[in-house]
Amino acid sequence: MKIETDHIVPRDEGGGEEIENAIPVCFGCHAEIHSYNDRHPRGREFQPNELRAHKAQWIQACADHPEVLVANARGADVGPLQALIDELEFNKTVSEYQAAPFADEQFRRAIRYGAIAILDPTLRQNILHAYAAMGQANNRMAAEANQDAGTRVSGLAFHETTAAVTLASQEICAALDHLIKFLSSEQ
Repeated sequence: MKIETDHIVPRDEGGGEEIENAIPVCFGCHAEIHSYNDRHPRGREFQPNELRAHKAQWIQACADHPEVLVANARGADVGPLQALIDELEFNKTVSEYQAAPFADEQFRRAIRYGAIAILDPTLRQNILHAYAAMGQANNRMAAEANQDAGTRVSGLAFHETTAAVTLASQEICAALDHLIKFLSSEQ
């Protein structure tokens, strides 16, 4: 369980450092709480009064039934953005070995949950480019594996595959760095 502390009212909106203005949230939720902006037509994801009510509800739940938290933690899943970080880190390692296809399960999950849509446009593009490059590299690896020995002798397929994996590796690193920075900052 990755828990962080968030400001209910962000500092740049006048929120202070007192405990009353703090709420513990998981890594993924921390990124999503302030992803919407109340000055934007889509509105803010959570208003301060909603966060305070949620905090009070959890404090009461912890006081009344602490055993439930321990039992639930054992089978807990990470949020879609943390899972995306884990998958990008795995794919970064895959690119070093060039021996396995790139994974995209958590990327597809993040899309299903709408987690990609809430990201700032530059980060969203970084992630989309990374997964497009991984898809292209996967296609090149599959095509190379399916070529007959005569075609493979030319080495062209190998160079095209290597170039595709190298591009994917660069895109993965850019997306991973940007995503980690985004989630580490208060939005």
